[in-house]
Amino acid sequence: MNRTLLPTLAGVFTSLFVIWSLHTFLMVDDCLDRSGSFDYSTGKCLLENGEVYNSSLATIAIVLYFVVGFGVSFIVSTGIRKLFKMNR
Repeated sequence: MNRTLLPTLAGVFTSLFVIWSLHTFLMVDDCLDRSGSFDYSTGKCLLENGEVYNSSLATIAIVLYFVVGFGVSFIVSTGIRKLFKMNR
């Protein structure tokens, strides 16, 4: 495997973890703000009256995930390259 590919892969996997954590935080927080309970096994928000709540954050979150993913991936890969003094 190409040695310069490792920082990029580390950046991508780190960004996927950050996006997953951010998604969980946003969906659960929005659910709890609506006085619902979040069912982790199904990933749904159940309101007190038994309805399933669909968040309005979904379209905004996709753009946020895209920006955060690129940003985190770039920062991590650049940091690893500088830390280990790797050339492109």
